[in-house]
Amino acid sequence: MNTTEPNIRKRVHVAVGVIRNHDGRILVARRSADQHLGGLWEFPGGKVEAGESVKQALARELHEELDINVLAQTALCCIQHDYSDKSVLLDVWIVTEFSGTAQGKEGQPLRWLFPHELEHTDFPQANRAIIRALKLPDFIALADINSELSPASLTEFLQKLPASALLRLRNNAVEFSGVTPSESQLAFLTNQGHRLIIDMPAANDVHPRWLSAVCGVHANRHVLQTLRSRPVAEHLLFGASCHNAEELMLAQELGADYVLLSPVKETASHPGQSGMGWNVFMQLAQSTSTAVYAMGGLSLSDLPTAQQYGARGIAGIRLFNA
Repeated sequence: MNTTEPNIRKRVHVAVGVIRNHDGRILVARRSADQHLGGLWEFPGGKVEAGESVKQALARELHEELDINVLAQTALCCIQHDYSDKSVLLDVWIVTEFSGTAQGKEGQPLRWLFPHELEHTDFPQANRAIIRALKLPDFIALADINSELSPASLTEFLQKLPASALLRLRNNAVEFSGVTPSESQLAFLTNQGHRLIIDMPAANDVHPRWLSAVCGVHANRHVLQTLRSRPVAEHLLFGASCHNAEELMLAQELGADYVLLSPVKETASHPGQSGMGWNVFMQLAQSTSTAVYAMGGLSLSDLPTAQQYGARGIAGIRLFNA
């Protein structure tokens, strides 16, 4: 009697290199027409072979494909994605130093593009999360809109922020309080040139006039539980606060572009309560393809450690107050 084995797709582990040159542009290559998803652009890399570490595979693939030697790299993100015909795990690293001149050794066209020039429609679907992560900064600063934020105190606070940092206007009052920035606060912050994220007071409850002045919205853990779909269009960022694996999974299913995962360490607001620690943080960060920011009891000096443990960056309200 004939038996049929279930069709179980094997997940292919791929080492991916985001190669940056001295002016911040990123190298992309076009897939040949006879490849899976041929004709689209991609970040160079290839399959991790048996017995190889990810770093070894990355160095080998980039030498074979581009004739460059990797000198330094840092982890960016891990992405799991299921296509109709295959499943992939993309282990993505930013190549910060390399020797040699990149050339398409297999005849593939190459382009150097700035992050803002990367369009996700030009890339395989699994690459969308890589592009989003590349367009996100290392830091997300928080400012509580429930407290009195005078122009003088705002100016002092903003002067400490890196120009690229996102600024989340946090509603830290009771659940669904509906507190939003005043017109004067929002106008002042917009004129300073910082990219603003505004907290959602309730599910899908963000007035259009706020959306015209900000680059995205953020859902705290309570609002996150009420959402049934992504609350804003693709051109806006959608972030969420998460504290466990279930919330991370929900944020990913809703299409979040980033999450704040906390607390990593004991915080001033909750003294005596230990954080999850870096090892647990790494396990949770590796469980999602969404860009993860470490938060809770951190300082600016924690950025390299956070990225070593799988974070895109770090976030906090006291990061820049020291």
